[in-house]
Amino acid sequence: MYYEVYVDLMFLENFLMNYILLRLTRRLLQCSATHRRSAVWAAAGAAGFIGWLALFQCLPTWLMVCIGIAGITGMVKFGCNTRGGKQLVPGVFGFLLMSFLMSGGIRLLERAAGRNGMAAALSAGVLVYAAVTVFLSVQERQRKVQKRTVTVWLGAGEKRIKVKGLYDTGNTLRDATSGKPVSVIPYEVVKELFPEEVQSGLAAFAEGKEITEPELLGNLQPHYIRFRSVGCASGMLPVIRIPEMVLIQGNTEKRISSPALALTGKDSAAPTGCQMILHPDLMDS
Repeated sequence: MYYEVYVDLMFLENFLMNYILLRLTRRLLQCSATHRRSAVWAAAGAAGFIGWLALFQCLPTWLMVCIGIAGITGMVKFGCNTRGGKQLVPGVFGFLLMSFLMSGGIRLLERAAGRNGMAAALSAGVLVYAAVTVFLSVQERQRKVQKRTVTVWLGAGEKRIKVKGLYDTGNTLRDATSGKPVSVIPYEVVKELFPEEVQSGLAAFAEGKEITEPELLGNLQPHYIRFRSVGCASGMLPVIRIPEMVLIQGNTEKRISSPALALTGKDSAAPTGCQMILHPDLMDS
């Protein structure tokens, strides 16, 4: 039993797969390899694969496996321009995983769409490239959100509450009297800091209703500020000031005395499940 192999087609198919896989691996590792560098080592890998097949019957299986792994490792190292083992090891595993996905995609296209050879390899490469691109976009968006997410402790007297805050570059609110940056939080969240008699007055103030006992809110310095937003030309937001706010992000802790908080309705919340929208200036305060 024998197989008829067209070396030129095998080289082109493997070159194409290697090039796509190296560029994907470079994106995953965020390496600096150029297209030319990836193409050169993709060609070297394709030529090495043909030589590997030629020696397959001549050498022990374990040795052929070792040679194959060494060849892939070298192709990833030089074709992606990795720096150190921290990039090389995950790069090799990522290359092998995406190679497996591409091979499966090629077989699927051969059966379902009747494609074969270069057409199947190219189509599978495009599909895997698109999937990895979407994955990286989602990961990048999550990383950006995590950088802007912070743990917030709000304090008034002996009471403390913990909320999840988000720095929002679109929040440009400032207190007209003190000039302090204003963060935004639903009054249903912040009212937990205060006794029941204050909570009822705070709810009335947040909803723009008449406050029956305004003296109970005296320490909170309740007032209004003007705001503008998309879909709303302008409006007024109720603002209070509480004794203390602590922002914790990683190993960094910032204490802010007498922060200004704008109160919103009980059903409002910051995006991504956060409870509080922080003014961006607080990041550097």
